[in-house]
Amino acid sequence: MEKIKSLLLPLALVFGAIAVFEFGARYGATNMRAYAIASELQFPLRIYAQAQSNMDAGSEETFALLIDHGIAAGAMHRKIWYLDKEARANLDKMLAYALSVRGDAVAMRFASMEGSEEIPKLNKAKLSEIREAVIEAKTELIDHAPSVADQEAAAAK
Repeated sequence: MEKIKSLLLPLALVFGAIAVFEFGARYGATNMRAYAIASELQFPLRIYAQAQSNMDAGSEETFALLIDHGIAAGAMHRKIWYLDKEARANLDKMLAYALSVRGDAVAMRFASMEGSEEIPKLNKAKLSEIREAVIEAKTELIDHAPSVADQEAAAAK
């Protein structure tokens, strides 16, 4: 018993150091992923918004699929509780723009995928979770967004 007691403190310190390192790595990686999602969404979204009227149906569907995938990733990622304010603001800004360009088509895409018989029930549950996250993001970022006058008043304070 005495031999074990002498090992407990160093063992606790090692596990404590591992826990602190793991939390820091997870926190940093989560924030960098938020920036990456926003950055990956930016390019196809700008092309889609500028050239949508000139695109053929295949190109438009390809860009819409890329944008919807980015919106889904961003909507799921913004639910993480330890996301930094600046990373979340960057992600929210890009998601708000993407959701305003794509509208309700994103949620309808995931709802139609849920109704497919080819998708297993486990994936249907994940699709349902994604659809709910997209609807929640749209509600927060588009429907209940503060007006420009409110934003300017808050910035002036």
